[in-house]
Amino acid sequence: MVAKPVSSAVLSVVIPAFGRVEPLKYTLRSIAQSIIRSGFIGEILVVDDGSEPALEAELASFDAGYSLRFLRQSNQGSIVARSTGLEASKGRYITFVDSDDLVHPEKFAQQIPVMEASGVDVTYTDRADVTLGPHYSVTSYRPSRTYPSIDDPLILFTKIQPSPHSPMFRRDYLARALTPSVLPANRILDPAGDFWLFRNLAFHHATVKRVAGHFAGVGPHEENRFTGCWEKLAIASLGIDEATLAACEARAGTDRLRKAIGKGAFHGFRVLPHDVLPELQDRILAMWHKAPELTLADLGGRGFQIFAAILGPVGAAKLMRRFKRPSYAQCKTLKDEKEFAALIGLLPQRALK
Repeated sequence: MVAKPVSSAVLSVVIPAFGRVEPLKYTLRSIAQSIIRSGFIGEILVVDDGSEPALEAELASFDAGYSLRFLRQSNQGSIVARSTGLEASKGRYITFVDSDDLVHPEKFAQQIPVMEASGVDVTYTDRADVTLGPHYSVTSYRPSRTYPSIDDPLILFTKIQPSPHSPMFRRDYLARALTPSVLPANRILDPAGDFWLFRNLAFHHATVKRVAGHFAGVGPHEENRFTGCWEKLAIASLGIDEATLAACEARAGTDRLRKAIGKGAFHGFRVLPHDVLPELQDRILAMWHKAPELTLADLGGRGFQIFAAILGPVGAAKLMRRFKRPSYAQCKTLKDEKEFAALIGLLPQRALK
């Protein structure tokens, strides 16, 4: 069933999607069950990012259990697709769900009343592993990760970074934060689209509340996941954080955000393959140097601190990587370093020295 805009919708669920019809069917069924269980009026927006054949045609004979609303755009990536869905949505609350993830039947029934009663801008729930069943059902949701209860949006968006379909947002808060967005929607950043969203939100104050429960299910699908290519994720994350630091330069009161980026950059440097491309290493370290000064305790544990006191933080990280991290050849998902270098070359060049 195809729906028209629901002007009285309480919740809008925005699903950026490109192909992957079979995983999407599980996603749609789980969302439909959760909306129905909640007792609130909802709308499901499938933003088709240029799939061929079109998703609306592919799903014409599929009964999701709830009416669907299809929006179609030329292939521009999930970041733009989220924005398309947000602009078209009618609900007071928004949640973004990737086309291979699932929501617990009780998720919306638990989150919406908290949003209504507390007036907070963001609620988030814990993460679950799932077991898929017949007829596009889910037979179990098992605790996977329990997030701490915090009310600091900067910690939520830079440190905790919950599963992308965990948070529920007040629509007017998202509209203020993303219209326009602080960071550009560059296609090379798309593999880390959720990270892009959180970095944009980190510039804006929000009231936050955790809703206890493992309600954000991670789909066990393997096809065409960005998480299957760590290099693309690393490049996208690098580009997002470089753009974030550049945006911080024009804004007061961003020291905490800059410090979080610097800390994350150095930890990222520590877990790289020991012989990964020098350009990637240099650009990550440049972000660390650009951030406010961090202590050795910010950068690593006791063993690292002992080596760093002698060799310096970078020397200690390189030494420990030599013994603890694999070579690039042992963990690559791209064809070779040339392909990796070509992708890095697509990023804007930023002066972070």
